[in-house]
Amino acid sequence: MKISQYLNQKNIFLDAKLPDKEAVLRFIADVCVKNSIVKTAEPLYIGLVEREGTMSTGVGNGIALPHTTVTELEAPVVIIIKPAKPVKFDTLDNRPVDIILGLIFPEDQKTLHIRLLAAVSRLCKNADFLNAMRKSGSPVELHKKIKKLEEDMDFH
Repeated sequence: MKISQYLNQKNIFLDAKLPDKEAVLRFIADVCVKNSIVKTAEPLYIGLVEREGTMSTGVGNGIALPHTTVTELEAPVVIIIKPAKPVKFDTLDNRPVDIILGLIFPEDQKTLHIRLLAAVSRLCKNADFLNAMRKSGSPVELHKKIKKLEEDMDFH
């Protein structure tokens, strides 16, 4: 599975000015409305906050994977955010995050949810992916690098 098939360049944000975790979650919800992924931000935002309340999605190594499900979605959506400054995210290693992959899943597609989280997890262990995330200068460039990397990794 490739995350690039669920990633649109308009959902890649580099140098986003986000001061804290709450701002990140609100940003993800607002982007989903702005880009016509969902009709209203509040249910999505509440889902993200509730998921964070269960356990932080800050997985360590500067990475956070905030995610939730929504009923009105037909296919998953990946949103990539590189904050202008690292954001405190209650991570397992207590480091701030500088790579955020927001994942929005259709509520009725549990298997796809698990498969996409696994694909993201594999990518986040790849030094080339992390380097591309941290150094790409534009959404177009980052999208191309992710597609190429996934092709090279031969995802199935």
